[in-house]
Amino acid sequence: MAAAVSSSSTVSVGDLTPATLLETGLVIDQCLTVQDVANLVTDYLAPVRFGAAEWRHWFGVNVGFEPKFSREITLFWNQPGVSDTHLPPVLCPQFINDKPFTLKLLGQLVKNPKNGGNASKYAFQSSALEQHQDTPAGPACWLIMKNSIEARGQSYAVQVAWLQSLPGGYEARTSAIHLATVVFTRHVIAGERPLGDRDRLEGYWGFARCQERVHFGGADNQPLMVGGFSPVGLLVDSSSFNNNQYGVVALRKF
Repeated sequence: MAAAVSSSSTVSVGDLTPATLLETGLVIDQCLTVQDVANLVTDYLAPVRFGAAEWRHWFGVNVGFEPKFSREITLFWNQPGVSDTHLPPVLCPQFINDKPFTLKLLGQLVKNPKNGGNASKYAFQSSALEQHQDTPAGPACWLIMKNSIEARGQSYAVQVAWLQSLPGGYEARTSAIHLATVVFTRHVIAGERPLGDRDRLEGYWGFARCQERVHFGGADNQPLMVGGFSPVGLLVDSSSFNNNQYGVVALRKF
């Protein structure tokens, strides 16, 4: 067994015993601290992501500020099973060409992607969508979404409690624009329809409830929901039912 070294000590390639460090293909031609090596390996293991460059490539837009892609994101992505059950990281911008990023603006972009991207749209202009289509996305952030709808058939309060009980720092209440951004960008680049229709593996329709409330008759009747993504488009609507079509999605924000 190799002797332990502190994070402040210097090591050369000969001192690195884990074969995985060499298998990454990294070339180390000088003495590095253990922390330097850890940073290099973390960068190497960073997942493919949809960031500012991808927004320019697929939509021809400038998103301005891109938050740092932190080691925390890479470490989360490389936990056992995460890459198999979650969609790759997506940047949700605060602005698009200096305009606040909203559901309405997102819907306009996905109708006409660039460079051979797969076009889509909202299934229809629901009253629920109209109420929230101009709400700004807020500060730019990275999103990693689990590609499944959970806690189906429960009340929204029970579903929120279920999300709060999950380990791993998932959001207890997700926003519609965060879910729609992950779903639409994935469709544009890969032709997939996360939160999709009955053609998906679940075998039946699926909708994820969000934190926004939909107003009917002056009351906050029920949460906004996103899902039912079919060739017709992505549905953003609301429902008071608690059957197996309606659940929540685990999403991490960085």
